Amino acid sequence: SEADVCAVLAAVADKERITLPDALAARIAKASNRNLRRAVLTLEACKVRRYPFDNDTVVELPDWEVYVHSIALDVTRDQSPQKLLACREKLYELLAKCVPADVILKTLLRELVKNLDDELKPEVFKWAAICEHRIQCGAKDIFHLEAFVAKFMSIYKHFIANMFD
Repeated sequence: SEADVCAVLAAVADKERITLPDALAARIAKASNRNLRRAVLTLEACKVRRYPFDNDTVVELPDWEVYVHSIALDVTRDQSPQKLLACREKLYELLAKCVPADVILKTLLRELVKNLDDELKPEVFKWAAICEHRIQCGAKDIFHLEAFVAKFMSIYKHFIANMFD
């Protein structure tokens, strides 16, 4: 639970002899989705960025998540072959940085459906599940990630075009 993560963060802070406000610990626990490893890494990143802490200390996402968020924004803004190629390069960069393909796919899916019309969500989830299965069975993760992005672009562009008909 988030309370358990806060307790562990407080213990880590005590051992490291740093002062951790309860509000910041709670925000880190919430941002880490109750993932203890991620919470400790986020605490470390916050300390490197700004110490001593105060209640206004910002809890930032890991760089790779910010990068996935930018991919999601790119895909929803422009559905062109050039943008698909640019997204492929970004996905390949993430894979080269050892971010697992299934984690990339799940994070990308979460970012894409945040502002997506409810009518499209089942179709997008279906294709995400298909691509995730192919990632688990296949050898070339980049192909399956790119296929998901291409399919999303197709679904989204079709939906946008039909809105104005």
